[in-house]
Amino acid sequence: MSAPLRDTAGDAPTGGGDTLIGGGGSGRGGLSLRISGLYLALYLHFGFFAFLPLWLARTGAGSGEIGVLMAIPLVLRLVTVAPFSAWAGRKGRVRDAIVVTALCSAALVALLLSEPDHLGRVLIVVAFAIMWDQIPVLTDAYAVMAVRSHALDFGRLRVWGSIGAVVSSIAAGWVFEATGIGALPILVATLLLLPALVAPLLPSDRRATETSGSPVGSWRTVLHDRALVRLMIAAALVMASHGVLTSFGAIGWSGRGVSTGTIGLLQSVSVAAEIAAFWFGSRLLGSRDPGLLVWIAGIAAVLRWVVMAADPSIAVLFAAQLFQGLTATGAILGVMLAIARRVPLQSSAAAQGMNAVLLGLALSATTAGSGLLWAHGAAVAYLAMAALAALAAALAWPRRGRDAAVTGDPAPSTALPQRS
Repeated sequence: MSAPLRDTAGDAPTGGGDTLIGGGGSGRGGLSLRISGLYLALYLHFGFFAFLPLWLARTGAGSGEIGVLMAIPLVLRLVTVAPFSAWAGRKGRVRDAIVVTALCSAALVALLLSEPDHLGRVLIVVAFAIMWDQIPVLTDAYAVMAVRSHALDFGRLRVWGSIGAVVSSIAAGWVFEATGIGALPILVATLLLLPALVAPLLPSDRRATETSGSPVGSWRTVLHDRALVRLMIAAALVMASHGVLTSFGAIGWSGRGVSTGTIGLLQSVSVAAEIAAFWFGSRLLGSRDPGLLVWIAGIAAVLRWVVMAADPSIAVLFAAQLFQGLTATGAILGVMLAIARRVPLQSSAAAQGMNAVLLGLALSATTAGSGLLWAHGAAVAYLAMAALAALAAALAWPRRGRDAAVTGDPAPSTALPQRS
């Protein structure tokens, strides 16, 4: 069994001097509560940050500059996340890195209060992106390590991130109506302090990696597990197949005469489906191969995009939006559970970094190409996404014999501990 995370919030001994969490249910429940709190704290700024283009336009940025600035985090993610997350995991500093990157992100976004010129905006956004891109990846890495060492339910941890994003999106519009868009930098900076305040309450991952008995963590270790890499690629393709819906779904619905209120309801239904899937997904999967979730996500995505290509009625649209719980959550949850079960503790953060890079590559390709596809009509665009999802499903199909041979189920330390 993997070494438990050491509760070193303040590094003070507790009770009888044993600082390890993981044996009893109360310790596991307390850790679960704190990780859920970290996810909630992290995602509370997302709804406010979505208004950044409006803030940039207010400060004089043109449409071309806004497009470039918004693309910077996506591009830098491809080159910065994997090495940084691998380093944090190798050193057992994932928790500490969450604190540092959150504080740096808050400080950098606060610099926008001075309303800098073009060069200043570019420099700040570049520095901010390098720090900010790390936080969700490191948070997932820490959560997956806790899932592995304490048999926690990842879905019920991650669901609080979705809830935080929903609350943030609802609140942001009301808040900006009261404060004006000029308050965006200080609001986002303040909210980014929340994960920096919550993370120190978590046990340190340093002892867990020091005593795990696994080799030094790196992306090379992850690459050796070809089955896992194939599953990551499949999940990235499923997520990327949402590119047309994300970029042009609301535009297409509005063009058909669907009201903004109904569009909001359609989006709310998809978020509700995500939340439900995160809450129940791990329990329903049980001890089965997590790759099954990615395969189901691919098949569900094929059906969803074929339906969307057929110009469905409003009633069918609402039903199709429920598939979000299978397509998006299935892909995310499947990969996270696979990492938890297959990857040594010290390589967990490296695996998260690699997953983020693959996802970034796939998303950037479909987001950029969605405009070209949409120009040929909605049906063509959605059918192209269905083809992409079909490829993902083929990659995710469980190959029990070959997958077992690749990983060899090498040691008890790579297995998910059983609940007591």
